Amino acid sequence: MQTVKRIICIFTASAVGILLIAVVAHAQVVTSSDETSQIEQYLDTLIARATIAGDSAGIIKEADSYRSQAKEKLKLGGQDEARRLLRQAGELIAAAAPDGDVKREDPLLRDYLRDITKELVALDLSVPGSSAETTVATSAHFHPRVSAFLNYFQGRGRGRLEIGRARLALLRPMMSEVFREEGVPEWLISVGFVESTYSANAHSPAEAHGIWQFIPGTGQRYGLKRTAWTDERSHPEKSTRAAARYLRDLHALFGDWPLALAAYNWGEGRVARVTRRTGVHDFWKLANLGLMPEETGNYVPAVIAAAQLLFNERSISDTFHVDTNDR
Repeated sequence: MQTVKRIICIFTASAVGILLIAVVAHAQVVTSSDETSQIEQYLDTLIARATIAGDSAGIIKEADSYRSQAKEKLKLGGQDEARRLLRQAGELIAAAAPDGDVKREDPLLRDYLRDITKELVALDLSVPGSSAETTVATSAHFHPRVSAFLNYFQGRGRGRLEIGRARLALLRPMMSEVFREEGVPEWLISVGFVESTYSANAHSPAEAHGIWQFIPGTGQRYGLKRTAWTDERSHPEKSTRAAARYLRDLHALFGDWPLALAAYNWGEGRVARVTRRTGVHDFWKLANLGLMPEETGNYVPAVIAAAQLLFNERSISDTFHVDTNDR
């Protein structure tokens, strides 16, 4: 509750500041229409920020009720129930500020979501092996979309697979070490293959850049500096650590790897909105119902298929039990 009180105090102080600025501006003698326009625009901006801050405070207050309940469950040893409640709080915050929403950059929402994610990661790490699982959800084992991408990468897409394999041979020792240090399964290095075929110079029209295709905002959130002289999204090791931490946080928030991968592709805010609206927390069901974009519906099985081909040379079907009749 102290967190919520602090947030409300901050919002109140901001509102008071805006009113004072408005009074001072109104009292001043305006000598030109340009000056009038500039003052009005400035006040409009401040009022808009105050409105966003007020909305954010309300959202955080609602989320804080879940978080408080989670803390009580933890005191009683109920880790699973605490994890469920924290995920509800995290999904509420993420859903309130999806990519493109002005609230996305609100520092209160951003910091609160970061705090919840840290608590979820700590809970995951408290269970031995929970964050280092080497397979994905069993619902993926027989899925025909995975089989289709296995066929593609061994057929028409084989040239790309070989390019990716050659680049990965140089990067894999570093990437494997980083992923182990961050508690993320090694097979998720295949995300870099699907994103860029492991090219540090890859750049998209949406301003995504580097091996892991970070957009500027997400890269900044995970500590990747971007100046006129350098862009750390191109730095193999720094960007790999950022990607591992982002994937780890997404897994903590959504509870399984297919949904975490969908969030990596589509944005955690959008995934949180659809899971909260539908009550469905299964990627395959959401994709089959057309509740996610086709790109995301293909992205997750592509990562899983690439993982099998790049990280499990002995047999594709042994680990994921892919039914060859679906091919």
